[in-house]
Amino acid sequence: MNDKIKSVQDDLAFLRTVAEGSGGGLGVAGGALYGGAGLIYGLQCVGYYAQVIGLIRMGALGNLVWAWLPTLIFLIMMTVVIVIERKKPTGGVANRAVNAAFQGTGIANLALILIFASAAVRNHDFRYWLFHPAVVFVIQGAVWYVIFMLRKRLWMAVVAAGWLVSGVALGMLIDRPDLYLLIAGLGLFAWMMAPGYVMMRQAMRQAARPA
Repeated sequence: MNDKIKSVQDDLAFLRTVAEGSGGGLGVAGGALYGGAGLIYGLQCVGYYAQVIGLIRMGALGNLVWAWLPTLIFLIMMTVVIVIERKKPTGGVANRAVNAAFQGTGIANLALILIFASAAVRNHDFRYWLFHPAVVFVIQGAVWYVIFMLRKRLWMAVVAAGWLVSGVALGMLIDRPDLYLLIAGLGLFAWMMAPGYVMMRQAMRQAARPA
């Protein structure tokens, strides 16, 4: 009987942790990294969109820089976050679950890069690569659905739906580079940059509360 009572208490403690947890679980630095990635990659897509519709011309060197600069900036940001966060406590069970979901998404993204890049090279067709962002958007939507089920906050469901709808749209528009790039850029601003900022602010408020 005591074991059963202890099991029920543990279950209630877990549910209380989920319900009372703050933000999405990434913490201040993690939220800043997520939002920063949405900003820099969103700007990259919008820049290419402006070039496709003829608003700007970058030239060969400009396109090369524009292709690699966001990733370089992101890697620097990620290194800083890893250094800052490595000695900090991981938080409750729900926070660890959210972090694990995002980390799993990152690992899946690396595998998808190999799959779609190799397919594009083998078939000499860049359109294979264009399916990669669409799949990544859909996976992000699935992750945010999990977060919504853990946190039960409406804005998280909106983010999940936004990722999913945008991903499907990208998959259907690989032959329309203008719309493809516009949806990708705006989607990164709306579903990555903005939620990252929200998570960062919520984590900051949580950290500022007296123990």
